[in-house]
Amino acid sequence: MKKYVKEIWVKFDSRDNYSGNEEKLFQILDKAPGDCIVKVYDANARECKTLSGHSFDDKQLSLLTDFMGEENVKYQERQIEVQQRKERKVPDIVQLIPCNHDLYAVFNDENEKYKYKVLMYALCSDGQIYPLHFDSWFGISLLSEAVYDVDEYELEGGEVVYSPEGRKPDEQR
Repeated sequence: MKKYVKEIWVKFDSRDNYSGNEEKLFQILDKAPGDCIVKVYDANARECKTLSGHSFDDKQLSLLTDFMGEENVKYQERQIEVQQRKERKVPDIVQLIPCNHDLYAVFNDENEKYKYKVLMYALCSDGQIYPLHFDSWFGISLLSEAVYDVDEYELEGGEVVYSPEGRKPDEQR
């Protein structure tokens, strides 16, 4: 997905020049907050700094140009690529049920296969039952891990009994 970002660039000759004018710059920025990201450019060191605590309204650009001069203030819009995360909704646990047989949660890493014993099942608000395993490092697994991160579940002898999200037992994530 593409998104447009508005930026205001303010150029200073040196870091000392910026330090001497920083307070006045912040006062101007605070007068006209908006949706533009403010970036400060040090021409001497050729370094850029984003002022994360401040924004600016591009319609009030004259406030900055009056203070800094038109040659030292630049407005630009640029298009950036935004990666949207796949939303992972984790249901609420309604009831815990003990596991009375030898079932293991299996994780496939690049080089190894890890198995963890399933201790109990979680009956959840979405109507599904998810196995909860024991991890020697973290203790009892989080429900999100049981729902999304396990590659498969298998019995003591290695028979695969369940693969989350419809994955085939031999399929890597």
